[in-house]
Amino acid sequence: MRRRELILGALSAALWGRAGAAPPGQDSQPECDVLVIGSGLAGLSAAVSAREAGAGSVVVLERERFVGGHSALANGYFAAERRKGRKESEYRAAVQQMIDDINQTGKGRGDPELVRVLAEESGEAVEWLSGMGVVWMEHTYEALGGLRPRCYLSSFVRAGYDYVSAVNLRARELGVTIRFSATVQRVERDGKGGFLVHYITGVEPKVFHARSVVIASGGFGDNPQMRRRYDPRLGLEFTSTANPYGESHNTALGDGIRIGESLGAATVDMDQILSIPYSGGRLTNYVGADIYVNAQGERFVNEAAPMEEISKALWALPERSFWVITDSQSAKGATRDVKLIKGIVKTADTIEQAAQGMGIKPQVLKATMKRYNEAADRGEDPDFGRKTFTQRIDKPPFYYGRERPFVHFCNGGLRIDAKGELLDAQGAVIPGVFAAGEVTGGVHGHGRLGGASLSDCVVFGRRAGRSAWEYARAGR
Repeated sequence: MRRRELILGALSAALWGRAGAAPPGQDSQPECDVLVIGSGLAGLSAAVSAREAGAGSVVVLERERFVGGHSALANGYFAAERRKGRKESEYRAAVQQMIDDINQTGKGRGDPELVRVLAEESGEAVEWLSGMGVVWMEHTYEALGGLRPRCYLSSFVRAGYDYVSAVNLRARELGVTIRFSATVQRVERDGKGGFLVHYITGVEPKVFHARSVVIASGGFGDNPQMRRRYDPRLGLEFTSTANPYGESHNTALGDGIRIGESLGAATVDMDQILSIPYSGGRLTNYVGADIYVNAQGERFVNEAAPMEEISKALWALPERSFWVITDSQSAKGATRDVKLIKGIVKTADTIEQAAQGMGIKPQVLKATMKRYNEAADRGEDPDFGRKTFTQRIDKPPFYYGRERPFVHFCNGGLRIDAKGELLDAQGAVIPGVFAAGEVTGGVHGHGRLGGASLSDCVVFGRRAGRSAWEYARAGR
């Protein structure tokens, strides 16, 4: 059984039959204070935060038969700057550096207020998850495209699952109702400040009367028709990093964006779809332990650069693919065995054998590896400016595999303010409707800081949940 099936099955089993969770077809409350669409990390964070703030009834509608969405399948790097153990001046400097890094990777196109909130409240998000039982590894790490080692991680193999599980457990403890196989068709106003949420379970149409709504249904990376509308390059032949080999379930279909637009919401940065080469031959989930070479066996990019920069360099290669090499010293991710079994990654006892397997001249690859290891020894890369090296690559067996673009993240989506309120094209608030997570746009800009997507889910999920309850309470 594949890892993602185990994860999704475990999450589903953990929910069904427990207090607060309603399996498909079981009647639940016809009314609620806060209704959340989607049960990924953003949606669950919104639901829990609404209850913690005082909401009497919170309902989550989930299209799938399990919670988690893409969040449960994520490597789990969680970019954050914590106040704990730091002088105030050190903490403020670190937060400002995170703001600067978000602006660098996003080319300064993120909404300044949203960027500030994400950086300032990222540490609180870590503490919030800690309070639910998430145990962090001893060190922080530099995520792919993360620029600095600021990412918290609970495990090298299933961290996203850990976070979803913790918040899901808290939701059950608080009595949040989760309805599975519930596909939301439309949301309309009831004329009294609330909403009628029309959804289907199986073939049966149903309606929830909600005082406020949070849209947290994810991006549209799994919807090729929608992708191609905004980036014609990303056709049917491209898969997502959440389902790279087309063997599992696609959950990021963009339906929440459609719902938001039907209520008058504007969208922003919809053409900023991040495609990255990290679901093929790469075995490590952190920066510093592998090298990228082109078809000639030469480096062509700083492997620690922002994801958008690496993606741009990849798309510029004639073959739109490259080789990744690491060795026995590096910490491998959860996909190692599957990739070896499938032949996506192969091993070699020498660099010459690896070169032969890649169809590269051995003398060229040997020269490239020699120069790379010299840079690793110095901690200085004269060719591409890389600064993060965790090791030399010189201990067999060597692991090598081909990488190509995979759709990873949609920077664009529904336009929101710092409270998570939906905004229209003129910037006016759409009362009672909120959003969080990858369904939103404007947070990251034209690129994304590595590790910041899960931080985004928790920070703005919490804000949207609290704001939704404030709106519902005011209208009671």
